[in-house]
Amino acid sequence: MARVLIGWELGAGSGHSVRLTDTAAELRRRGHEPILAVQQTSRMPGGYELWQAPLWPALLTSRGRARAVKPSSFGDILVALGMGEAGVVSGLLRAWDAILAATRPDVVAAEFAPALLMAAHGRMPTLLFGSGFGTPPPTLPAFPSLTGGRPAHDEAALLQVVNRERVAAGRKALPALPAMFAADRTLAETFRELDPYRRWRSDGAYSAPHISNLAPVVDGRGEEVFVYTNGVQTSLDAFVGGLVDSGLKVRLYDPRFGDREIAMLERAGITCERRALPFARIAERSRLVVSHGGLGLACAALCAGLPQVAMPFDLEKRLTGDALEEAGLGRSIAFRGIDRGALAALLQESFADDALAGRALAAAPDFRARAAPPSVETVACAVEALARA
Repeated sequence: MARVLIGWELGAGSGHSVRLTDTAAELRRRGHEPILAVQQTSRMPGGYELWQAPLWPALLTSRGRARAVKPSSFGDILVALGMGEAGVVSGLLRAWDAILAATRPDVVAAEFAPALLMAAHGRMPTLLFGSGFGTPPPTLPAFPSLTGGRPAHDEAALLQVVNRERVAAGRKALPALPAMFAADRTLAETFRELDPYRRWRSDGAYSAPHISNLAPVVDGRGEEVFVYTNGVQTSLDAFVGGLVDSGLKVRLYDPRFGDREIAMLERAGITCERRALPFARIAERSRLVVSHGGLGLACAALCAGLPQVAMPFDLEKRLTGDALEEAGLGRSIAFRGIDRGALAALLQESFADDALAGRALAAAPDFRARAAPPSVETVACAVEALARA
């Protein structure tokens, strides 16, 4: 039996918590002892040893605080998170050191937890797993631009700050900033087509994306548009107006909508679900999936042969939407500043696009083949191999 510390620091979506809890359950099923050290303890189930992960400065104020510039690279995101501020990196490392000393794990499994990796790698076996966005290749000389634009911040200057902090915390300097993601094993849980780092990553680093329930391939008779928005409420008037003006049969689920928002949507003729649905139920009655561009739902739709419309609100989701468009399997429209008429027209066109539906259906068998074995099994096997090494 191995004691496995599963850590999560960055990212706010439910995909992180679902991935962690499913992975912990699989490790426990195999007789191991999972320990959870996570950003959002309220999302974790009972019955596990639970720790609050050290928080980055931006997470202590507001995950949605305004940025002066839009990020183009992961280095820009690190600056926005506060990594360049004095005492941040050394403080994160000391905090993780205290947790590691108290929990004494045999293996550390990090899900979008670069500070944990910096604290643990080289001292104990480490696994990095998660989405492509959360698993940048650690051998890169610098974080590349993911938008085609010039990064907003000087990564060399940030590296100097990080290395001063590392030395202050008793660590060696990094050769380059992406080396903060170095681990003994990396599993990028995504399809290569959706990986922002596919140009720089070897195929051997990929494993199946985390899909809780793999739905059957659609039969092409769905009549609904399924919408999952995950609490993005900055432009509800235009958003709801676009859904209504499309004239399509819309079913919506948003885990953060309360009774007031649901009542407004239902008055507008939109069917609302009050709890999450099995994706098989969504797939059997839908012709089109509309979402914020979260990786889990996007991968589930690809495996079911459903075309998609992404409405991203951050860089990671925008990259997913762009990748779906590039693959010819979906379309994308930015959520912020959304235009009512443009959304209605896009939904109508996408719903009626037989060629788009045909491409999605034809691509499904290949995606399904790459969705096996399930990600939790691959992660658990990697953890066991590291524990034996």
